[in-house]
Amino acid sequence: MQNSKNTVQTYTLAKLQMYDECPQKYKLCYIDKVHIVENLSKLSASETGNTLHNLINFYLQGMDISKLIASLSKNEKLLWNNFINSEIKNLKYIASEYTFNLKIDEYWLTGRIDALMQNGENYVILDWKTGEKFTPENVKFQTTFYLFCMYEILKAKNYIKKPEQLSLHYINLSAGSSVKILFDENLYIQYKNQILDLINKINNNPNYFCNKTDNCKYCKYYRACPYY
Repeated sequence: MQNSKNTVQTYTLAKLQMYDECPQKYKLCYIDKVHIVENLSKLSASETGNTLHNLINFYLQGMDISKLIASLSKNEKLLWNNFINSEIKNLKYIASEYTFNLKIDEYWLTGRIDALMQNGENYVILDWKTGEKFTPENVKFQTTFYLFCMYEILKAKNYIKKPEQLSLHYINLSAGSSVKILFDENLYIQYKNQILDLINKINNNPNYFCNKTDNCKYCKYYRACPYY
Protein backbone atom coordinates (compact mmCIF):
# COMPACT_ATOMS: atom_id res chain seq x y z
CA MET A 1 0.00 0.00 0.00
CA GLN A 2 1.84 3.06 -1.23
CA ASN A 3 1.21 6.66 -0.26
CA SER A 4 -0.64 8.93 -2.65
CA LYS A 5 -0.29 12.69 -2.68
CA ASN A 6 -4.06 12.99 -3.03
CA THR A 7 -4.99 10.42 -0.40
CA VAL A 8 -4.83 10.85 3.36
CA GLN A 9 -4.51 7.44 4.93
CA THR A 10 -6.30 6.58 8.16
CA TYR A 11 -4.91 4.19 10.76
CA THR A 12 -6.95 2.85 13.64
CA LEU A 13 -5.52 1.60 16.90
CA ALA A 14 -6.69 -1.92 16.03
CA LYS A 15 -4.78 -1.98 12.73
CA LEU A 16 -1.53 -0.57 14.08
CA GLN A 17 -1.70 -2.73 17.19
CA MET A 18 -2.23 -5.89 15.13
CA TYR A 19 0.68 -5.11 12.79
CA ASP A 20 2.88 -4.39 15.81
CA GLU A 21 1.88 -7.75 17.28
CA CYS A 22 2.37 -9.73 14.08
CA PRO A 23 2.59 -8.52 10.44
CA GLN A 24 1.29 -11.86 9.14
CA LYS A 25 -1.78 -11.61 11.39
CA TYR A 26 -2.34 -8.11 9.99
CA LYS A 27 -2.13 -9.47 6.43
CA LEU A 28 -4.58 -12.30 7.10
CA CYS A 29 -7.07 -9.93 8.71
CA TYR A 30 -6.88 -6.71 6.70
CA ILE A 31 -5.42 -7.72 3.33
CA ASP A 32 -6.53 -11.32 2.78
CA LYS A 33 -9.70 -10.65 4.83
CA VAL A 34 -9.75 -14.15 6.30
CA HIS A 35 -12.87 -14.55 8.43
CA ILE A 36 -12.48 -16.60 11.60
CA VAL A 37 -15.42 -17.46 13.87
CA GLU A 38 -14.54 -16.93 17.54
CA ASN A 39 -15.19 -19.78 19.97
CA LEU A 40 -18.10 -19.46 22.41
CA SER A 41 -15.95 -18.76 25.47
CA LYS A 42 -14.31 -15.76 23.80
CA LEU A 43 -17.66 -14.48 22.55
CA SER A 44 -19.06 -14.75 26.08
CA ALA A 45 -16.12 -12.82 27.53
CA SER A 46 -16.55 -10.18 24.83
CA GLU A 47 -20.25 -9.81 25.66
CA THR A 48 -19.41 -9.33 29.34
CA GLY A 49 -16.88 -6.66 28.45
CA ASN A 50 -19.36 -4.85 26.21
CA THR A 51 -22.04 -4.98 28.91
CA LEU A 52 -19.75 -3.41 31.52
CA HIS A 53 -18.41 -0.78 29.13
CA ASN A 54 -21.93 0.29 28.18
CA LEU A 55 -23.09 0.32 31.79
CA ILE A 56 -20.13 2.42 32.92
CA ASN A 57 -20.68 4.84 30.04
CA PHE A 58 -24.36 5.32 31.00
CA TYR A 59 -23.39 5.77 34.65
CA LEU A 60 -20.72 8.38 33.92
CA GLN A 61 -23.17 10.30 31.76
CA GLY A 62 -25.61 10.48 34.68
CA MET A 63 -28.27 8.10 33.38
CA ASP A 64 -30.51 5.99 35.61
CA ILE A 65 -29.03 2.49 35.42
CA SER A 66 -30.76 0.87 38.42
CA LYS A 67 -32.71 -1.62 36.27
CA LEU A 68 -29.59 -2.51 34.29
CA ILE A 69 -27.63 -3.20 37.47
CA ALA A 70 -30.41 -5.45 38.77
CA SER A 71 -30.20 -7.57 35.60
CA LEU A 72 -26.43 -8.21 35.86
CA SER A 73 -25.11 -11.72 36.34
CA LYS A 74 -23.14 -12.61 39.49
CA ASN A 75 -19.81 -12.13 37.71
CA GLU A 76 -20.92 -8.86 36.12
CA LYS A 77 -22.01 -7.52 39.51
CA LEU A 78 -18.55 -8.29 40.89
CA LEU A 79 -16.96 -6.33 38.03
CA TRP A 80 -19.42 -3.47 38.58
CA ASN A 81 -18.66 -3.28 42.30
CA ASN A 82 -14.95 -3.16 41.56
CA PHE A 83 -15.60 -0.24 39.20
CA ILE A 84 -17.64 1.67 41.80
CA ASN A 85 -14.87 1.20 44.36
CA SER A 86 -12.10 2.26 41.96
CA GLU A 87 -10.37 5.63 41.81
CA ILE A 88 -13.07 7.15 39.56
CA LYS A 89 -14.85 8.52 42.62
CA ASN A 90 -11.91 10.90 43.19
CA LEU A 91 -11.80 12.22 39.61
CA LYS A 92 -13.83 14.78 37.68
CA TYR A 93 -15.70 13.40 34.66
CA ILE A 94 -14.83 14.93 31.27
CA ALA A 95 -15.96 12.38 28.66
CA SER A 96 -16.59 8.68 28.11
CA GLU A 97 -16.51 6.45 25.03
CA TYR A 98 -14.68 9.36 23.43
CA THR A 99 -13.83 8.87 19.75
CA PHE A 100 -10.87 10.90 18.53
CA ASN A 101 -9.20 11.73 15.22
CA LEU A 102 -5.70 13.14 15.02
CA LYS A 103 -3.64 14.16 11.99
CA ILE A 104 0.06 13.37 12.26
CA ASP A 105 2.15 14.34 9.24
CA GLU A 106 0.09 13.12 6.24
CA TYR A 107 -1.80 10.47 8.21
CA TRP A 108 -4.95 10.34 10.33
CA LEU A 109 -5.00 8.34 13.55
CA THR A 110 -8.34 7.34 15.01
CA GLY A 111 -9.37 5.55 18.18
CA ARG A 112 -11.66 5.63 21.18
CA ILE A 113 -10.89 5.82 24.89
CA ASP A 114 -13.15 4.51 27.63
CA ALA A 115 -13.06 7.71 29.66
CA LEU A 116 -11.20 10.98 30.22
CA MET A 117 -11.08 12.41 33.75
CA GLN A 118 -9.54 15.44 35.40
CA ASN A 119 -7.56 15.64 38.62
CA GLY A 120 -6.74 19.30 39.30
CA GLU A 121 -4.56 20.51 36.41
CA ASN A 122 -3.86 16.94 35.29
CA TYR A 123 -5.87 14.65 33.00
CA VAL A 124 -6.31 10.90 33.26
CA ILE A 125 -7.20 8.45 30.51
CA LEU A 126 -9.11 5.50 31.98
CA ASP A 127 -9.38 2.10 30.34
CA TRP A 128 -11.51 -0.69 31.81
CA LYS A 129 -10.21 -4.26 31.57
CA THR A 130 -12.55 -7.17 32.29
CA GLY A 131 -10.34 -10.08 31.20
CA GLU A 132 -8.56 -12.12 33.85
CA LYS A 133 -5.31 -12.29 31.83
CA PHE A 134 -4.73 -8.53 31.57
CA THR A 135 -1.15 -7.30 31.98
CA PRO A 136 0.35 -3.91 30.99
CA GLU A 137 2.81 -5.81 28.78
CA ASN A 138 -0.07 -7.05 26.62
CA VAL A 139 -1.27 -3.52 25.86
CA LYS A 140 2.04 -1.70 25.33
CA PHE A 141 1.08 -0.33 21.93
CA GLN A 142 -2.35 0.73 23.16
CA THR A 143 -0.55 2.70 25.88
CA THR A 144 1.67 4.33 23.24
CA PHE A 145 -1.25 5.21 20.99
CA TYR A 146 -3.56 6.59 23.67
CA LEU A 147 -1.02 8.74 25.45
CA PHE A 148 0.45 10.24 22.28
CA CYS A 149 -2.89 10.96 20.61
CA MET A 150 -4.68 12.33 23.66
CA TYR A 151 -1.73 14.54 24.57
CA GLU A 152 -1.74 16.09 21.10
CA ILE A 153 -5.52 16.63 21.30
CA LEU A 154 -5.53 18.10 24.82
CA LYS A 155 -2.55 20.31 24.03
CA ALA A 156 -4.29 21.65 20.91
CA LYS A 157 -7.31 22.51 23.08
CA ASN A 158 -5.03 24.31 25.57
CA TYR A 159 -6.10 21.94 28.36
CA ILE A 160 -2.53 20.91 29.13
CA LYS A 161 0.92 22.25 28.33
CA LYS A 162 3.28 19.37 29.10
CA PRO A 163 3.17 15.56 28.83
CA GLU A 164 3.56 15.13 32.59
CA GLN A 165 0.00 16.45 33.01
CA LEU A 166 -1.38 13.31 31.34
CA SER A 167 -1.42 9.70 32.53
CA LEU A 168 -3.18 6.47 31.60
CA HIS A 169 -4.79 4.23 34.21
CA TYR A 170 -5.81 0.67 33.40
CA ILE A 171 -8.62 -0.36 35.75
CA ASN A 172 -8.58 -4.15 36.09
CA LEU A 173 -12.19 -4.86 37.05
CA SER A 174 -11.59 -8.60 37.44
CA ALA A 175 -8.88 -8.10 40.05
CA GLY A 176 -10.18 -4.87 41.57
CA SER A 177 -6.82 -3.20 40.93
CA SER A 178 -5.31 -0.53 38.69
CA VAL A 179 -2.06 0.18 36.86
CA LYS A 180 -0.94 3.79 36.40
CA ILE A 181 1.19 4.69 33.38
CA LEU A 182 2.99 8.04 33.55
CA PHE A 183 4.00 10.21 30.58
CA ASP A 184 6.84 12.65 29.87
CA GLU A 185 8.62 14.49 27.04
CA ASN A 186 11.02 11.64 26.26
CA LEU A 187 8.14 9.16 25.99
CA TYR A 188 6.22 11.60 23.80
CA ILE A 189 9.09 11.69 21.27
CA GLN A 190 9.58 7.92 21.53
CA TYR A 191 5.88 7.20 20.99
CA LYS A 192 5.59 9.56 18.02
CA ASN A 193 8.58 7.93 16.32
CA GLN A 194 7.23 4.46 17.09
CA ILE A 195 3.85 5.21 15.50
CA LEU A 196 5.35 6.79 12.39
CA ASP A 197 7.86 3.95 12.04
CA LEU A 198 5.04 1.41 12.22
CA ILE A 199 3.04 3.23 9.55
CA ASN A 200 6.13 3.37 7.34
CA LYS A 201 6.62 -0.40 7.70
CA ILE A 202 2.99 -1.06 6.75
CA ASN A 203 3.30 1.13 3.65
CA ASN A 204 6.71 0.05 2.45
CA ASN A 205 7.46 -3.46 3.70
CA PRO A 206 5.72 -6.20 1.67
CA ASN A 207 7.22 -8.94 3.84
CA TYR A 208 4.40 -9.79 6.24
CA PHE A 209 6.42 -12.14 8.42
CA CYS A 210 5.12 -14.01 11.44
CA ASN A 211 6.74 -13.15 14.78
CA LYS A 212 6.40 -16.83 15.83
CA THR A 213 6.07 -16.59 19.60
CA ASP A 214 4.63 -18.93 22.22
CA ASN A 215 1.38 -16.98 21.94
CA CYS A 216 0.85 -17.98 18.30
CA LYS A 217 -1.18 -21.03 19.31
CA TYR A 218 -3.70 -18.72 20.97
CA CYS A 219 -4.08 -16.54 17.85
CA LYS A 220 -7.44 -16.94 16.11
CA TYR A 221 -5.60 -16.99 12.76
CA TYR A 222 -3.27 -19.81 13.86
CA ARG A 223 -4.80 -22.45 11.57
CA ALA A 224 -4.75 -20.09 8.58
CA CYS A 225 -1.17 -18.93 9.10
CA PRO A 226 1.19 -20.16 6.31
CA TYR A 227 4.08 -20.18 8.80
CA TYR A 228 2.57 -23.23 10.57
